[in-house]
This record gives sequence, structure tokens and C-alpha cells, in this order.
Amino acid sequence: MSKNTDFIFILDKFNRFSIRALICAFEKFFPEYSYSVVNFEDILQLKVKNSMLFFSFNSLNFSKYTDTVSLFKKDGNILVCGGPHPSARPEKMAELFDCVCVGEGEFVLKDIVQSHLQGSLQRGIYKSNTKVNLDEFDVYPKKVLMFGAIEIMRGCQYRCSYCQTPALFPGKLRHRSIESILSNIQYSYKYEKKDYRFISPDAASYMYDKNININAIYELLTGIKKVTENRARIFFGSFPSEINPYFVNEDLVKILKEFCYNRRVVIGLQTASKSQLKRINRSEEIDKVENTIDIFLKYGFNVDVDFIFGLPFETEETLSETFAWISSWHKKVRIHSHYFMPLPGSKWENESPTPIPDKFIKEIKKYEGKGRIFGQWLTQLKIAQNIANEDNICQICKI
Repeated sequence: MSKNTDFIFILDKFNRFSIRALICAFEKFFPEYSYSVVNFEDILQLKVKNSMLFFSFNSLNFSKYTDTVSLFKKDGNILVCGGPHPSARPEKMAELFDCVCVGEGEFVLKDIVQSHLQGSLQRGIYKSNTKVNLDEFDVYPKKVLMFGAIEIMRGCQYRCSYCQTPALFPGKLRHRSIESILSNIQYSYKYEKKDYRFISPDAASYMYDKNININAIYELLTGIKKVTENRARIFFGSFPSEINPYFVNEDLVKILKEFCYNRRVVIGLQTASKSQLKRINRSEEIDKVENTIDIFLKYGFNVDVDFIFGLPFETEETLSETFAWISSWHKKVRIHSHYFMPLPGSKWENESPTPIPDKFIKEIKKYEGKGRIFGQWLTQLKIAQNIANEDNICQICKI
């Protein structure tokens, strides 16, 4: 009976990369089985029976899943969830889903599906004790066409207080080899794909070795040009892979200018208050960030600088330091605005956002009017106001 199960991966605009990774794992471990990929909006309209449904979601959009999960909890369906939010709140998610994956999903998926096929599946929380070697898994599935940004590394060498990544992927950085990346690019190029972006918390940390690995980045970019017959448009240091500014040097910027299509990069500063940077667990050397900006500007790049408004422990003094920096630099860079959200699993998951005084909101809107501040800070503010109450998990985030 279990062998007649339909396997369905639920896709939305926020989970495309994680669902794609799960599909690649499914193809690797269960090549004899077929599966379907269905958009979230479409699955709500379908009559699903005797299926194993795979969901992946973060803490910003989990409520649409938790609010609708009851629609599928019948007719022999088995509901499996994973991603940043289930990894941080597995007990809560186990009240709603049959199987909850904590952390990396590739080997957990194998365990769950294998147990199901053997008729021994147990409800509960599953956690893999095996670190994923990215080279052992394809970037792109072969049974369906799902292209897009390439995950070149997992983990992060930084431990920023507001970020979920350190908890989700603890331990040392793991890199996909240049050979693996080029092999996957060669496959996608057969389908006339020419734009290549990368998934990484910090693009400059690729193959990091006590410092930025210029040789590895150069070899990667030249290799991409070679396998695509010099037709690739390479986006490096732009979404979804910003650049941490503290280790950037002129040699890297020269390479990016020579091989990359993008002339805009994203770097993270988050606050211009040294006391706040210390609390965040980031370097207080703002002059290094400014030096990085100047290097990029020198070589003709436009620079977006990430800032987070509403950080915990903000004071009028720390905010004044941030807005003094913005005032000095807004003609040279754009400010990409965010608002602090207490993300489950992060060090600051139990901290509350600091309300922004009216005079600073006026400053934000002034620079927005000039086109020098952009982003979703106001939307994120509304999310942050609702994200803390886990006791009413199915009611929050309705904005």
C-alpha cells in the first residue's frame, strides 16, 4: 500500500531552493520512484489522497502552512515539513505535521521515505546526524527542469545574533567543489541557461582559507566562462549572495569586474553604532567597510548597504550614529532597509524590536523619497510585531 504513495513537493516563491535540494536528494536515493512538484496555491485546490507531502518554510511565511495543514490531514496523507522554522520550533510543528525535519533535509528525507516504504514510519521529529557533502548531490533535478541559483557553500563563519543560519548549519563551512559547480552549469547550459547566481551567506568566503581565496574564486569564474563558451552572465556578490565587507580586497574586485555581469553588489553593515555591532557579534571596524565601499566605487560598481532598523538595545545615541553614517554616505551608496525580527533559532529569538522614534522614521522616509533607502522594513516591522507568540502559532503573522 505504501509503495503506491504519491510523493508531492510543495513549491512557493520562498522555498524554491530548499525544495529543489530535497528533490535532488529524492532522485538520488529513490530513482525508481516518480514525484510531483505542485505550487502551494494549486495544492489547495486539489483533492490529495494517499500522498506524502513535503513542505519547507521559514519563519516569515510559516503561518500560511500552519493555517492550511488541516486541509491535508486526512485521506491517508502523510505531511512532512522542514526548513528554518520547523528546525527552530520542532515540537510545535510536530503538533501539526506527521514528520518534522530539523536541520539539513537530504538524509532525513531518505530516512522518512525509506521507513514509509518499509511500512515502519513513526510520527515525530527527525534530525540527521550526517553532515551533507554538497558534491554528493546534484544542484538541478533531472526529472523536472528547475534551474536557478547554485548553492556553493553551507554554513557561515560568523555568528550574528539576529541570524538563523548558525543554528541551522552549525560547524565548519562546507563548499561545493569547483568541479561539481561546473558540471551542474554544463548541464544547465544544454538548456540554454546563461545567467548564473549563487547561494551563500558570504560570496567572498567561497573556499575560505584563513583569508579570502582569490585563486579559487578566479578558477570558478574562469571555469564558468569556459564551459558556457564565454556566454555566461555571472552574478557574484549580489542577491542571493551578499558580500561580507571585512575581507574584500582590490584583487577580488578586479576579478569581479573582469568576469561578472553585475555592476551592483550588496554588503552588510546593519548598524553604524560600534556598541551595537559588538552586541550583534560583528566587527566594529566600520572603516574597513568604508574602504570596501570605496574600492567597489573605484571600479565602477554600485553598492547597496544592508541596515537593520529596530535592533534590540537601540538607544537614541546608537540610532543617531547610524543615521549620521547614512547622511554621510547616502550619495555614494543605497541603503537596503530591513527591520529586526526575532527569528526562531537565532541568538536574539527572545528579544523584542526597539520602536523607531518618529524623528528617525522621518529620516527614513526622507531618504526613501530621494531613492537612497529602499527595502521591506515596514512590512518586516508588521511581521515582527506578530512573530513572537508561539503559543498562538496558527494565528500570528496575519498581516
